[in-house]
Amino acid sequence: MRILYLFFVLFSFGILFLRAQSNSIPSDSIATPFREGRWLTGLAGTISSNTNKTKSSDKKTITNEFGLNFSTGKFIKERWLLGGRLNLNRASSSNNVDRTTESLYVGPFSSYYLSKNNRGSLFTTLSMGYVRYREETSFNDLASPITEIAEGGGFGTLFGLGYSYVINDQIAFDIGFDLNIFLVDISQEQRPSGTTASENLTVSNTAFTFGFNVILDDFFF
Repeated sequence: MRILYLFFVLFSFGILFLRAQSNSIPSDSIATPFREGRWLTGLAGTISSNTNKTKSSDKKTITNEFGLNFSTGKFIKERWLLGGRLNLNRASSSNNVDRTTESLYVGPFSSYYLSKNNRGSLFTTLSMGYVRYREETSFNDLASPITEIAEGGGFGTLFGLGYSYVINDQIAFDIGFDLNIFLVDISQEQRPSGTTASENLTVSNTAFTFGFNVILDDFFF
């Protein structure tokens, strides 16, 4: 009997506690984990590998690409996220011409989550910021191999579309794609001749992304 009585008291206390917790959350925000005032911090990645082969020359070109994206922000309004992000990308291809490109992007971003569903939502992201770009190209099929190095900085724009699936109101798994457009002023150097030149470069690519986010009522510290 004492055990049943204790169980009843604990059960009643638990019901009262859950009611108090639910009353502390605005009624229009119960359905969505993307509530005003919460912080979202996430890590995402991209990876791809392509092989191109021509029948006439029987030559293959292998291209590997990967990226790492870090972002953190705060919901300034329900389902409106504002913050900053850092993107690192690297791509390399090998054949008679070996090419390696690297880019670093940093800037503010804004995201909007379309649905109030507590299990997740489609979202869009827009970001504009600074990009640093470097490209190294080696021509191996020449009598005297030549290497060209291009490096510079400029303006970048990122647009993203994806879906975020939320577990237990705190962990979100994202999947989607990003469209990146970089406008860069670069300086080129040709080695071993030492010839230099300058030009404007436009870089655009579409990347499939996947990652996870942590959603907290308060920041980490």
